[in-house]
Amino acid sequence: MSRYELDADLLALLPPWYREVLDYQEICGTEQAQFEALADEIVSVADNFFFQTMDERAVSQWEQVFRIVPNPAAESLEFRRARILNRISTRPPFTLGFLYQKLDELIGVGAWTVHMDYPNYTLYIESSAENQQYATEVAYTINRIKPAHIVYVNTPYVRTGLILSESIELSQRIFNYKLGAWGLGVLPFATEQSQGVIKMPSVPSIQETLLEDTVNFVSSDIAKARINGTIEITDLNKNAEGNILTVTYTVAQSQVETVTSTELLDADGVVLTSSAVFVPVSGATLLKHTIPVSEGVTGNGR
Repeated sequence: MSRYELDADLLALLPPWYREVLDYQEICGTEQAQFEALADEIVSVADNFFFQTMDERAVSQWEQVFRIVPNPAAESLEFRRARILNRISTRPPFTLGFLYQKLDELIGVGAWTVHMDYPNYTLYIESSAENQQYATEVAYTINRIKPAHIVYVNTPYVRTGLILSESIELSQRIFNYKLGAWGLGVLPFATEQSQGVIKMPSVPSIQETLLEDTVNFVSSDIAKARINGTIEITDLNKNAEGNILTVTYTVAQSQVETVTSTELLDADGVVLTSSAVFVPVSGATLLKHTIPVSEGVTGNGR
């Protein structure tokens, strides 16, 4: 129902003796539909005064003004509205506070991390690789407002992890044969009879040393990365710190325009991790895998 309502009950405005005539009923019904369409257009005109509520037709006109080529198949109308608002509100000078505000608007509050490498004049921005439809707009915004001597590197990350747990079960060994009563082959010499679990997986017991050793083992097992199922990258930077392993590698625009899947493989080509992502590669892009190893239980309690 339209938020702007017109009194479109035209039949009620006619004298009573006309209301029973079928011709007048049909004419008023047709005109009533036109009044409702007019109400919708009035609402649309009001909505199009604001970037947050404008319709696709108005968004397309603004995109022409800023020479933006949209991709309606991959970009939502909400994102296209936000992109236009970003283009209008982007103004130098560059400050980290202003950058944080723009990242909140484009990516989402708490969905990004900024690292500034001051000695090398490099700005790294980490955000989830799951869906980076905003990546091109973030690159445009940063390249417009940052000082020329600062290099911007997009760092999409994939987070997977390992969960370790320990349970202890008590069993009693029962000997089936005694001296002087030996039936060869009838029963095994001894059987184990479970007495129940004496330590549940949810009770902490795993020490930090085991977590760190697991991280080092996983690190040694990872030999290469593969993107989009075909492009293999062997130049990996692996860093094991405590119970967290990070694996990073660079994807060049000359290799691929969009990353849609990423995998970590061992030396024999066996897939160790696999993630579906969406990362447009419009410049320097550093993919980062974070693999924490922790103690815990899964949804089924194991």
